[in-house]
Amino acid sequence: MYQQILYTSRAVDGLTFSDVYDIIRTAHNRNSRSGLTGGLLFLDGHFYQVLEGSSYAVHERYKAISADARHHDLMLRRDIATSELAFPSEWMALKDGTSIAPAILRSHDYQPGMPEEKFTDLQVLAFVLDCFTTDENAPQ
Repeated sequence: MYQQILYTSRAVDGLTFSDVYDIIRTAHNRNSRSGLTGGLLFLDGHFYQVLEGSSYAVHERYKAISADARHHDLMLRRDIATSELAFPSEWMALKDGTSIAPAILRSHDYQPGMPEEKFTDLQVLAFVLDCFTTDENAPQ
């Protein structure tokens, strides 16, 4: 059994994709040692992250993520036990808005931050997974 969390947050002003790439480089090393996998989407100044692995490792990493000053308005949207990993071979996949097909945004009625009052955790999860699994070069 695995634990999977999904959170959203808002990046601090001035955070660039280069900064986010640095976060991912560090995460790859740490996650590979901890057996964590997942995906981080950086879009319109917001983070959408799926993190999965052992319950202990996921919750310990989330504590550290919660204390990270590079984002705020952190909202845990999903924290469940699951029998399958959504990102089984990715220590931490990364996508930004430039690699997301406009059709995906339209099909999920995307709004920056995916506000909790308008989008359920399952809707946000489906959006994130589609961003990583749909070919951005597919016809629009």
